[in-house]
Parts: sequence; structure tokens; C-alpha cells
Amino acid sequence: MEGNQVTLGTKTITVDNANAVKPFGAIDTPAQGGSASGKSFVNQGWLLTPMPNKIPEDGSTIDVYVDSKKLGHPHYNYARPDIAGYFPGYANSGGPAALYTLDTTKYSNGTHSIFWIALDNAGNVDGIGSRFFMIQNSGSSDSSNSAAGINQMAPLTGSENLENLRVEYDKPVRIERGYGKDAGQQEIYPDNSGIISIDIKELEQVTIQLADNVSQLTGYMVFGNQLKSLPIGSTLDAGTGTFYWQPGPGFIGEYELVFIEKDQSGEINKKQFRVIINPQY
Repeated sequence: MEGNQVTLGTKTITVDNANAVKPFGAIDTPAQGGSASGKSFVNQGWLLTPMPNKIPEDGSTIDVYVDSKKLGHPHYNYARPDIAGYFPGYANSGGPAALYTLDTTKYSNGTHSIFWIALDNAGNVDGIGSRFFMIQNSGSSDSSNSAAGINQMAPLTGSENLENLRVEYDKPVRIERGYGKDAGQQEIYPDNSGIISIDIKELEQVTIQLADNVSQLTGYMVFGNQLKSLPIGSTLDAGTGTFYWQPGPGFIGEYELVFIEKDQSGEINKKQFRVIINPQY
């Protein structure tokens, strides 16, 4: 506030777009930090891939993700004269724009994340336009699929209740990191303390298959002896027992998560995770 200035280091970088091979582009709506509302909000963007490759014109290899969960494919191959002028001669220059209709009323009011994943005909894949945005609908209630509205059982009040829940040491969880040909799957068992540790890189997608055939499932982020809502930009799908999360920019370090399951017999178990997010560079 006093007007003092200091240089916080300098770096030299190399830009090599001439040899890039992955799809690229941007999301136009919603804007970064912008708002969306209604049953038919138009999520719009554009994307191309370097020659000689192309992106199928039917949009079948473009996926839209909200709160890290895949929703479907946008309609692709709409004209954008400005983009065609900037990038002439690409296979999709004549139709680089894509549109997806998003029903925002399925989500709670508040902050959410959105991004696209694009795959070209040579198998190159990359993320497009990752950002946070606000959903604002009058009279909207929390959705059971959103991170803010996953509590389907009475919430716990502290770590003393959490510590009394049973851990299934003999049952692994299935983990998937990344997308497309870069995606890797593995099974991980809890360690001696009952914690499942997962290492990912900044902005890397992680999908956790928690359980099958549970009657109730809820999840929390753990802060000391307090239980908070799951991270912004994540989704717990209680119907399939799956947790989706692509941490946004700024999510670095360790995050403790706990998921509580009630099986068909009424027995309650817990799965505790330590997600370690390492810097991308």
C-alpha cells in the first residue's frame, strides 16, 4: 500500500510452438471467475491441433468436465473467422469453434470448475481452458453430485468419531491418473495407519473408485480435528462410488480426505486418503 516494489526473481524460458503436437485452444464462456446460470447456459470455446493431425468434426473426442466429472461432448466444427485468421492452414481452421449446453441448475450455487479435454486423430491429448466460475441460480439447492452437497448421512462432529470407524485393510481402491493414452491405473491398499497415499502433479486429474454396492456414501476434507466440504472443483458420485478431482491452479501440498461408507448390512467403514500434489515444474 506504500508503493514499495521488489523483483521476485527472474527466469529465462524457451517457447517452441513450432514443434508442438498437442491440441490447443481456449474456453470463451464462462470467463475465468465469471458466472453462469439457467438450464441452457452455452459453454463455448475453440480448439485446433497441429498439422498433419486433425480433430474429428463431430466432436466425439472432445470431453467437457465440470467439477472434474465428464459430462459429454460439445458440438464442434462451427466457423470462427478470427481463429481461422490467426491459425490458417490447420485441418480444422474452417470450423474450430465448439458449443456445449450446460444445465447449471443441477449444481449448487457457488464456485465450480470447468475444463475440456481434447484428443486428436494421432492420439495426442491435452486440457483446454481450465478455470473456476460461479453458478448463481435463484432458489437453487445443493446437488448430491457436487462437492458442496455430498452429505447423505448425518455429518460427523470431530476426529474422535472418525477414529472409531473401521478401516478395511484387505480391500484396495482403484486409482486412475490423467487422460487418454497417458492415463495410468493401479490398486492401492491402506498403510498400517489406515491411510491411502496418492501422489499427483499439479493440474493432474485423479479418479478414485471407492466402493461398489454401498447404500450411502459421503466425503470430507480433514483440517486437524474438523471435517469440511470436499475441495472446490471435485465431485463425489455417490451412485457409482467414484470421486473425481482435477486440482486447479494453486492447489499444492498435502490434502487429507475421508470417505465414509454404509454398506447394505448397515456397517459403516471409512477410507482415508492423503493426496500429495507436487508442482508441475
